[in-house]
Amino acid sequence: MELKQFCEGIKLSPPAQEIVYTYLMNENEYQSYKQDFYNNRFSFFERVKQTSEYRILFLYLFVRFAVDAYDEYRIRGIEDEVYFDTFADIQLWCLRCKHDFDEYGIQEYNWLQEHVQLRLFKLGRLQFQPFVFDRDIELQGRMIYKNQVVLNVHIPEGEPLTPHKTQESFVRAKTFFRGITPVFICHSWLLYPQLDEVLPSDSNIIQFQNEFHIYEVDPDSKEAEQRIFNGSSSDPSSYAEHTTLQRSAKAYLIAGNKLGSGFGIKI
Repeated sequence: MELKQFCEGIKLSPPAQEIVYTYLMNENEYQSYKQDFYNNRFSFFERVKQTSEYRILFLYLFVRFAVDAYDEYRIRGIEDEVYFDTFADIQLWCLRCKHDFDEYGIQEYNWLQEHVQLRLFKLGRLQFQPFVFDRDIELQGRMIYKNQVVLNVHIPEGEPLTPHKTQESFVRAKTFFRGITPVFICHSWLLYPQLDEVLPSDSNIIQFQNEFHIYEVDPDSKEAEQRIFNGSSSDPSSYAEHTTLQRSAKAYLIAGNKLGSGFGIKI
């Protein structure tokens, strides 16, 4: 996999591509960073963060780590579509960095290390990550046990969360992770039960939520506000009202309600 082929494959923004192509680092230095990453990622994170413009350095390194990971994808027989779809998260988080810090780079370095180490894959609309469950729980007469390996579901920004697309992803995951019993868990603001007071029953979010049995709720989570309004505030009246969801959520919060997050399981 060539650097340019990768950047174009994940549709990395042209200014970000230029940063990657022109970044000055010799091969010995790169190999030193790569060795640190695989030996002790926490030490690696701290090393990078000690540099000036560390977000730009993270962008450069994660792009190169992703390029290097292509050989392992080939060895495992994973198709290029999954490879590029999975690493397209670099573009999403690069744009988020531009929005939050006014520079093309990466701030979500701890998240992207999962992709590089082949612990997370995007299969259609959803991302899946093998995960050790933290409790015993019975659902529909079936036991899910503590320490059982399940599939953690993540919902990246971007495309609409249509029922057809989500079902397609769940089906693909059952085939892709053949050695794992198809039990899906998800922790997200999309699973907060009171969202049905904000959204109509036929909305994509509510239909996605209905796929899961909600077994725990965190009413104090600010994830919903961060996702809906691109940030959170102690004064909900300051929130934007550009979309129907923003208007409904803002009114709900001003009325004294909360928008938290939920933990769900699907079998």
